[in-house]
Amino acid sequence: MNVTVANNTNFGILLNGTFFQPGKYVTMPATPIEPGKFTAYELANNIIRPGSGLSGGNAWLVVLDNPEGDTWSFATGWVYNGTVAPPGLREAGVAESSNPQDGNKAATPEGNSITSTKTFKDTDGKTIKFTASVMFDETGTAQFAVGTTPA
Repeated sequence: MNVTVANNTNFGILLNGTFFQPGKYVTMPATPIEPGKFTAYELANNIIRPGSGLSGGNAWLVVLDNPEGDTWSFATGWVYNGTVAPPGLREAGVAESSNPQDGNKAATPEGNSITSTKTFKDTDGKTIKFTASVMFDETGTAQFAVGTTPA
């Protein structure tokens, strides 16, 4: 399963934890994800049984460049059934959490989006909230995007 995480903020994003049940990285996500950049990585099954799927999640930390040292945590998650019934089912989700399992629990076939409950100050002193969303592209890649919105 292929995954991308796009950083559409003015802040760096750090990988802050991983959960697999089952699964493994084929390629690791690059971290930090610099502002305006993205990381792409691949996940696979780590058990011997052919056709088995994978399940897991990542916790991420957005680090604001402000004197208060603010951070915002979110989790991304995924499920892929492989060739077991229903074959090829992909799910992905995001959650406002520092626990990667919460991203996994939020996974649905449609994906979802969230907005931070807390407000923050950006580099210009404007009040913002963070957003995170996921959808699948035509190739089945789970595309996560992190951004900001005025509060």
